[in-house]
Amino acid sequence: MKKRGNGKSKGVIKGAPSGFVLSLIIHAAAFLLAGMLVVFTVVNKEEKKFVPPKPVDRPKMKLKKPKVKVKKTSKPKPTTRIVTKVKRASMPDIQLPEMTGMADGLVGGVGGFDIIPDLGELSVFGGGQSIGNDFEGTIYHLLYDRRGGLIPMDQVQFMLELRDYARAGFKKSKLARYYQSPKKLYTTHFMVPPIVAPLAPDAFGIPELESYFFFVNYKGKLVYKEDIKFRFWGIGDAYISVLVDGEHVLLNGWDGRLEQLDYWQSSDADSDKYFLANQTMHVGDWIELKAGEPVDMELFFGEWVGGQVACCLLVEVDGVEYPQTRQGGPLLPAFKTEQFTRDQLEEIYKYLPEGECTFTNGPVFRDF
Repeated sequence: MKKRGNGKSKGVIKGAPSGFVLSLIIHAAAFLLAGMLVVFTVVNKEEKKFVPPKPVDRPKMKLKKPKVKVKKTSKPKPTTRIVTKVKRASMPDIQLPEMTGMADGLVGGVGGFDIIPDLGELSVFGGGQSIGNDFEGTIYHLLYDRRGGLIPMDQVQFMLELRDYARAGFKKSKLARYYQSPKKLYTTHFMVPPIVAPLAPDAFGIPELESYFFFVNYKGKLVYKEDIKFRFWGIGDAYISVLVDGEHVLLNGWDGRLEQLDYWQSSDADSDKYFLANQTMHVGDWIELKAGEPVDMELFFGEWVGGQVACCLLVEVDGVEYPQTRQGGPLLPAFKTEQFTRDQLEEIYKYLPEGECTFTNGPVFRDF
């Protein structure tokens, strides 16, 4: 016998209607196709091209060239120079008889003068370099302390301080509290004609200091190549004091100063008779030197109230006959440790009267 069926047909999936399943398959296929198109389809974008903007027409201005009229005949004016003639100080021509045995005279060199090292800045106070046989100079100012501070000082006190220093044998400890110039000058002579006092501080590099209550101190060796006996003649404005081998041998100055500088007096009758520069000379004590044996020598000169400053030191050798000056006194040579150069003489002759001394004769105090 045949079994009777239940009237239902079999679908694709068991238990699910066949229409629903078919619809699901169709939708799944559609989604798959769409996904493939999104992933694998490459969209080629069209490349953008830059198109420049159209040029803008700007109005142009017409410039006119400047017109300059130039004369063809015009020429530059020639330059002119102003030429001036400078008169150099001329030295007087002093001709004296040769003094044999006492000096070498003017020897060698250009123009009859020795060629010596350049002394740097030249003044009547000396040069900036030593040549060995010279004197070292320092300026002391008693109006200032060692650091440049002002010190109460009057004329009487200044001269008392100066006298104490001289009577102590030029002992530098007496000046310890006072100002001294760091700059040194070196000289081979003591021929400082009367000049304005401010030139002294200026020469030593301290032009800002006052030109009074100061003095210049020189120290060196006095020596000669042979035995010699001599003495100094000299002047000082406002004063000069000379010390040789610890002994005072000369002092001079204006009368008011000598009342307080009373530690030495000349014993010669010719003192205060003959003029040199702006004063009458004092005659010093006799000095004897042994050949080649040096002794210490110091001197100082300076100003106390301002005005002028001067120092002139001459030499008289025992047994030598000297020509006479217009005043009737001996025409003596200047003290020197080296022959004068032309530049030195020109500096001295600017301020020194003629015919009162000579520079070309006399001994040169050195050991050669």
